[in-house]
Amino acid sequence: MSILRPRAAVVCVLAFLSLVAGPWLVGAQSAAPPLRIALLAEWSVSQHRAGITAGGPVGPELRAALDGGVVDRPVFWWQRGAIQRSALARKPIRVLAAAEASLVGGQGEFEVVVRPPSGPAAWTEVELRPRRPAASDIAVLEVGGELNTVTQVLATLLVVPADGAVRELPLVPRALIAGEGVPVGLVPFGLIPAEPGAFRGRDGLEFFVARSPVESLRDADTTTAGPADRATTNVGDWRQADRLFIRVPAAGLQAGLPGIVLGWKDRTLKSDPDGGEGLEQRRRG
Repeated sequence: MSILRPRAAVVCVLAFLSLVAGPWLVGAQSAAPPLRIALLAEWSVSQHRAGITAGGPVGPELRAALDGGVVDRPVFWWQRGAIQRSALARKPIRVLAAAEASLVGGQGEFEVVVRPPSGPAAWTEVELRPRRPAASDIAVLEVGGELNTVTQVLATLLVVPADGAVRELPLVPRALIAGEGVPVGLVPFGLIPAEPGAFRGRDGLEFFVARSPVESLRDADTTTAGPADRATTNVGDWRQADRLFIRVPAAGLQAGLPGIVLGWKDRTLKSDPDGGEGLEQRRRG
């Protein structure tokens, strides 16, 4: 009896621990890994392109820079594999509520936790938690949409799967959409584009870019951050930033989704469409 009693006590303790800790362990094991998003100024992406021609393929040095190359010092254009910390763009990230998400093909309710980059990594970690998990759940994230005077325009979208390759998805107007191109649609600022069929993507992620209907000239100006679009009318909406909508399936989160790299460029204002000539003529008249 003196031998059996301690063994019985151990069995009882283990059974009690399984009842108390079991649900916590199951929850910990089923927690999906976070979605990783790198928000960069476009010049930092261009710095890692092959050759000196615009639009060249992004080299493997960018992947190393994303994982551990953020530095607190100036980085020059020829120094690949490093990202100057000031080149990390600041963008709001939110998950759409169920009613909004349903307009663009979302399903279910999610909570979101956003952890900005710290240390040498450039990744922002987005943790999505379904409130009532279901295999058919699809979260919809909105990245951007702020009023700003820098990094308003999405210029580059890359996906970085686990194999380490860096794959670029071209951004194209909806009328010219083809293959894996991500559509850019003109949507009034603040409205949700009710077009679930317009999304395109790969590797389990789908995207749509909502751009305010601001008249602008592509890469018609240059700032300290590189090429910039130029707005042609002096109205307040030239500051309205692009919004990237991302459809994220819950099943894909569990399996592990690729990282997303977003390169943002500026938009400047051309206050005098005549380039100063009209002003001079008005003064003479």
